[in-house]
Amino acid sequence: MSTVRSIAWRFMMKGTEKGQFSLMTFFSWIAIGVGVAAMGGLLSVMYGFESSLKTKVLNAYPHMIVSPKDGTGPIADNLQVFNQLKRQKGVIKVVPYIEREMILQSSSRTLGGVIWGLKENDFDRVKKGLVEGILPSKTSPLPEVVLGRELAHRLNVDPGEKIKIISPTAKTGVMGAVPKSETFKVSGLYASGHYDFDEQYLYLEMEDAQELLNWNQQISGYHIWTPSLEEADEVQKTTSLVLGKELKAESWLVFNSALFQSLKLEQYCMSTILSFAILIAVMNIVITLMMHVTHKRKNIGVLRALGASSQQIRNIFMWQGAWMGIVGLSLGALLTAIFVFYVKYLSKYQLPEIYYDRTIPIELRPISFVLIFGGAIIFIFLATLLPAKKAADLDPIEAIRE
Repeated sequence: MSTVRSIAWRFMMKGTEKGQFSLMTFFSWIAIGVGVAAMGGLLSVMYGFESSLKTKVLNAYPHMIVSPKDGTGPIADNLQVFNQLKRQKGVIKVVPYIEREMILQSSSRTLGGVIWGLKENDFDRVKKGLVEGILPSKTSPLPEVVLGRELAHRLNVDPGEKIKIISPTAKTGVMGAVPKSETFKVSGLYASGHYDFDEQYLYLEMEDAQELLNWNQQISGYHIWTPSLEEADEVQKTTSLVLGKELKAESWLVFNSALFQSLKLEQYCMSTILSFAILIAVMNIVITLMMHVTHKRKNIGVLRALGASSQQIRNIFMWQGAWMGIVGLSLGALLTAIFVFYVKYLSKYQLPEIYYDRTIPIELRPISFVLIFGGAIIFIFLATLLPAKKAADLDPIEAIRE
């Protein structure tokens, strides 16, 4: 077998009829290397963006939300339900919340927004994302809010300035039924890294939100956190079984489903397209081996005359294809490593300021490389079968006569 591999290597390195190195062999190496490197590098970047996006979602939204099934009206802040949720396996934190759409008015603009009312001891997540100012204080003469940074920019307000929050809930006065409104002081700005969230949400104290909405000890539901995003879906299924008919539990996969489904579709499409690039590179191996069989007819005839069996001739050209694949895949691994190292450690390129990720994220998933290189090996093996069979079926008498 070592002789077969040695002859196969010699045939690969001297593939022309005159015994010179064939450029087709070189192009086969390059095609395989670039194909697997392109797929490995691109998927690493896409996986990096996916992980980065999940981090942004984690900063902006809870892992699970428990809310009324009909989606209308508040629910009572029930201590029994709160304790029941805390006792569920996999639940590490439960936070009552108020969420409602409001009209926000500054001195220069009027926009729609969404308020999140939280209790004072539940502002720890907000504190982590605070980029300017302070958290709302009960000692302030005016009730205070923390605005999403993008929402503050749209309203053209800074910490210390005032905004008016107008509730769609009507109140009766001397002028009849009019929307209730209240003036708030902007105490700080919050940035989760999730653009859509930061441009429409603002935080305020639970009591201020209940007073604005005329809700007496009522809430919208409960935010729930699990040990990780991956465990949230399973915890959601078990939690749904213990909830009554009036409540439902939804994981982050539900209220961000369109975003992550589109990302998965993009990964699938790019993988499919780049698979064709690898397939074309493998077809190049078939063409190269077929040319080598034609150029080595005399050599095949001599080997057969010296006693080589048709199976050994077949193995020679299968090993030649294997050598081409080994060199090409090694080149692909080297190119992938260079790309990942450059992007992660050396590249100074930054995305425009409209993106929260200014640098290109990279995440290496071993399973993806196993599938890429494993699939390429299978394709290369299949590519050697036809040329090897043609070489094995060659008539040695006719080859020598030529």
